[in-house]
Amino acid sequence: MECKKIYLENMDCLQSTAVVLACESRKDGLFDLITDRTPLFPEGGGQRSDRGTVNGAAIVHCREEKGTVIHTAAAPFAVGETVEITVDAALRRLHTQQHTGEHMLSYAYQHLFGATNIGFHMSEDVVTIDLDRMLTAEEIEAGETYANEMVEADLPVTISIVDGETAADLPLRKRNDKLTEGIRIVAIGDGEMCTCCGTHFTHTAPVGMIKVLEYGKYKQGCRVTFVCGALARKWFRMENSELRRTAAKLSVKPEGVYDALLRKEEQITELHLQLRRKNAQMAELYTAKLEQTARMRDSCRIVAGFVPVDVDAAKQIAERLCADRTTVTVLFCEDGPRMRYFCLAGEACPVSCRDIAMQINKALNAKGGGSPKTAQGSFEKTDEAQLQAFADTL
Repeated sequence: MECKKIYLENMDCLQSTAVVLACESRKDGLFDLITDRTPLFPEGGGQRSDRGTVNGAAIVHCREEKGTVIHTAAAPFAVGETVEITVDAALRRLHTQQHTGEHMLSYAYQHLFGATNIGFHMSEDVVTIDLDRMLTAEEIEAGETYANEMVEADLPVTISIVDGETAADLPLRKRNDKLTEGIRIVAIGDGEMCTCCGTHFTHTAPVGMIKVLEYGKYKQGCRVTFVCGALARKWFRMENSELRRTAAKLSVKPEGVYDALLRKEEQITELHLQLRRKNAQMAELYTAKLEQTARMRDSCRIVAGFVPVDVDAAKQIAERLCADRTTVTVLFCEDGPRMRYFCLAGEACPVSCRDIAMQINKALNAKGGGSPKTAQGSFEKTDEAQLQAFADTL
């Protein structure tokens, strides 16, 4: 069943009557509707599907199968019934901005740097093109500038239908050799020209700003992520809001955010160095103090107790104590809203840290485990005196 695709001839036509040719129910409760004509663009060629209504009922998606456009509709309609199909104009314009902008950006990178577009995808929020070679930051920016100059020049966008022989002689940026007749050619100004089934403006100005958001290596080439028109405005508002909020938090102007973050990183690095030095000092002091509490167990020296230090310092203390190959160390410390335990055994100590961890888990309702030489876990906060009394029983 062939369907007349009105959007191919007249993108500005956003409403049309049509005759229902078929309507089948779907498992999801919606209906696959086929009509003799439609102004809605079906998903394809990298462009997202139009949405709209049929006699007021929602059309949530369109797809094309064997030349027929199938509308996913929210209500059923009788075969032979005449219905009115309406396109969501704002969404059509948004998609058309992205697709026409993609033509210009792809042309810019090929024209300036010989990078060929080998992939195009439009998502709800961004658009991507895949190029067959990696570009530099300078080349990405230059291509973006060139494409925006095409927008500002308000170049004409023309659409023509040619046969395969004529298409073979055209300087197409992108061609489909499988097409032999009825080939739709989209041209922008006297430069960009390629085969395309998507929707386009008659001039470039309605595309609005073209903005590259990011780029990076993808397979053997480069993936460029960008937005146009209304999507570009949306991204600018969002990023500008985040930038100003960050600037206010840092007490600087927006243009000073990067330098302020560098200063913050330097301050944090210095604080980490100071913390490591203090942890080392604490570890030395508590190691000496805990050495005095050591007792013998199964031909091993055992050191167990609570230490009022952070996790890193507690680990350092355990490692220092177990430098004595016959020592097993069991330390408890605070770790935010919970408490942690560490068990470390020297090389010549026969006591199993795994066995001690099982004992601790049972007594303190802790979660953890490990190997014969090292174990750790965590548990809910416990009174320090009670914890020390338990440690003395190990």
